[in-house]
Amino acid sequence: MKKVILGMFLVFSLNLHADLGSDAIKEYRWGNETKAATMFEEACNSGDDQACYNLGVLHASVRGYQRDFRVAAHYYKKACDNNYGDACANLGVLYDNGEDVQRNYKYARVLFSKACKLGNQTGCHNLGVIYEKGKGVETDYAKARKYYNTSCQNNVGQGCYNLGYLYKKGKGVRQDLSIAKELYGKACDLGNSNGCRKYRRLNEDGVI
Repeated sequence: MKKVILGMFLVFSLNLHADLGSDAIKEYRWGNETKAATMFEEACNSGDDQACYNLGVLHASVRGYQRDFRVAAHYYKKACDNNYGDACANLGVLYDNGEDVQRNYKYARVLFSKACKLGNQTGCHNLGVIYEKGKGVETDYAKARKYYNTSCQNNVGQGCYNLGYLYKKGKGVRQDLSIAKELYGKACDLGNSNGCRKYRRLNEDGVI
């Protein structure tokens, strides 16, 4: 089953608010999520989009911190509105899944498209899923292939796996098991366990 994937990670590089941001990251690494959140919020309110994104991640995922997807969505949107691609991608996942927000495939597609244009390869992959599964749009395997290929070329293992599936099934492309095997192999090399399994199966079937 094809699903959108989520880039749930804090960004640790420094920025214009380096002192506050780096101190918040230290607190996070020491397990002080509440203190880190307070510091990220201060940086976010000072115009640090990376801190807004990090605050969204804290509210959406981290250990021991109170999960609140609506609050996460607020901070993701704040960063996304200022063209922070990672935030756009994560916000899109919340709307695709309906995580404490009204499920909205059309808005998710807009967000994934923006993330992809900003260089976020998870967003490109997720846009491929939208078109392959026909979520709020007509199914379009050509567009799905385009976005899977973009993400695969930029080392998103799931993108390679999904592209391999299209070639294996002949969806939007001429069926080609050799290309499918190559793509599954790349997915495997990138840590995708399903890619490893599909690669072995095609290899056992004698596909060169």
